[in-house]
Amino acid sequence: MSGRVFGTRSWLAFLGVAGAYYGSAKLGLELSVAHGVITPVWPPTGISLAALLVFGPRLWPAVALGAFASNATSGVSLAVAAGISVGNTLEALVGVYLLRRVGFRRSLERVGDVLALATLGALVSTTVSATNGVLVLTLANSPNASPFGSAWRLWWLGDAMGDVLVAPLLLVWAAQLSRKLPRSRLVEAAALLVALVAVSATVFLFGGWRYPYLLFPLLIWATLRFEQRGAATAGFVVAAIAVAGVVHGETPLAGHSTTFGVQVLQALLAVVAISLLVLGAILSERDAATRALAEAQELAHIGSWEWEFGATRVTGSAELYRIFGLPDSTKLTYETFLTRVHPSDRERVRASIERALEQRAPLEFTHRIVLDDGSEKTVQGRGSVVVDEAGAPMRMLGTAQDVTERQRLDEVRENILSSVSHELRTPLTSIVGFALTLRERVLVPDDRAKLVHHLAEQALRLEGLLADLLDVDRLRHAQLRTRAEPTNVGELVARIAGTHSANGNPLDIAVEPVVAGVDAAKLERIVENLIANALKHTPSGTKVSVRVEQDSGGVLIRVDDSGPGIPDEHKAAIFDLFARGTNAVPSVPGTGVGLALVAQFTALHGGKAWVEDNPGGGASFRVLLPASS
Repeated sequence: MSGRVFGTRSWLAFLGVAGAYYGSAKLGLELSVAHGVITPVWPPTGISLAALLVFGPRLWPAVALGAFASNATSGVSLAVAAGISVGNTLEALVGVYLLRRVGFRRSLERVGDVLALATLGALVSTTVSATNGVLVLTLANSPNASPFGSAWRLWWLGDAMGDVLVAPLLLVWAAQLSRKLPRSRLVEAAALLVALVAVSATVFLFGGWRYPYLLFPLLIWATLRFEQRGAATAGFVVAAIAVAGVVHGETPLAGHSTTFGVQVLQALLAVVAISLLVLGAILSERDAATRALAEAQELAHIGSWEWEFGATRVTGSAELYRIFGLPDSTKLTYETFLTRVHPSDRERVRASIERALEQRAPLEFTHRIVLDDGSEKTVQGRGSVVVDEAGAPMRMLGTAQDVTERQRLDEVRENILSSVSHELRTPLTSIVGFALTLRERVLVPDDRAKLVHHLAEQALRLEGLLADLLDVDRLRHAQLRTRAEPTNVGELVARIAGTHSANGNPLDIAVEPVVAGVDAAKLERIVENLIANALKHTPSGTKVSVRVEQDSGGVLIRVDDSGPGIPDEHKAAIFDLFARGTNAVPSVPGTGVGLALVAQFTALHGGKAWVEDNPGGGASFRVLLPASS
């Protein structure tokens, strides 16, 4: 089925190109300015070049057929028509080859593409058809080929104008047809087209030929508002009406023939058309650069701004609005900016800006901003002062970068250094002290056994800390996987909790024999970290409760303590890496890694971890694991 659909489309394209070539060729050959099969108006060149660029060179037989049929029905022999069609076809193929060699884009949204079409397409490839066609007519003793130079110029100009005026229209619309315009722009385009046709007809058809400059505002309007689609369409419309006016004698060129008048007019229109296309390409390149800059700013979280002192107005990029949480319709001023700055930082920021203005020096500062929802961001601002010839400040240019995440990472790094160094130092100091005692003193067996026990205890603590840090690194690189097996969760939790029973806090253990598909090793780490966390933050002698029960969503593990609890605003962040809660004190050991591993290991099982208030005071940490993972 797909093959038949493709074949049907190919045949439709073939017939469409051949028919368009034939129809436009007959139009040009039947004009009064034509000299036999040589005419200064030859749209088929643009049609064939655009067709092979859009559909591919494999459609060249359609060009050959259209060229042969149009020439064969215009008063020349079949042999001459065949010879001319060879040049017409090669012209299009050479143009496509040359343009593809330079990376030509059909949308004409780059200046280089416009210049390539004007040079390689209109100036170079058309020499193939002109040279071949005039040679064929000369060999056939046609009077239209004499003198050779004049016939060649007329042929070449007609083909070149087809590439300049017709090809851009087809190429641009083929490349941008899918780009929809809003209704308001469609109304504007229709009004512009009507105005352009009306003024062109007045100038070229109704005696207003002395006022062609009336067209330029409309042509520029079309290009500025609609870029390449506007430039190509407006240039073609004006050229078509202008040629009609010259052919019908409504646009006189004193002392010259109508054919010469068409040549001169088309040359002028070609210059206008190329100029409009270059302008449209510049606008397209500017828009592309603006979009690329906006995307880069969004990725880097950097917004740009410009402060005009005279107008007391600040203009900013879209990313600047996003960083400051402002609607797009907000009118930016210096006061608007200051109201967003955190009250504690406002005077410092104001002083930095005033100092930069006074010294005409660059400025750089970091400050906080407060959004409408009360949340805060950290922003790094940079700016420079632009002065006039007299040295007076005119405006200030700068950027604002959202460095909230970077600051958070810096805090994490500081926490790592302080927490980990402290946690490592404690067991290492104990291990060194116990080892030196064993080496330098002679101890009775009981004392030696106690030292060895303490030594092993501190070594295991050190091993656990290093294991936690290694797991954090593996999770960061997505190197940890779960190996789920049916496990009696209640029995496993009771066994792990039993190892802590000698602690100064009694454990109240109540578990149900719930079987679930879990990774037993990682579940042990979850339970160990939950219980260790509870024992750290529970006053000595108070109870820690451990529960395992069946839940509708799977297996619920609950560890309740009697510690200071977790404020509501910090309950979500307590599971972040190196977060120790607002009530943590330096005397309580911990790195802020354990609860982060609880959350990550739970997520690996497809479950969730959270904290609630313990009805009896303290915190209730909960882990819900699915029955199978």
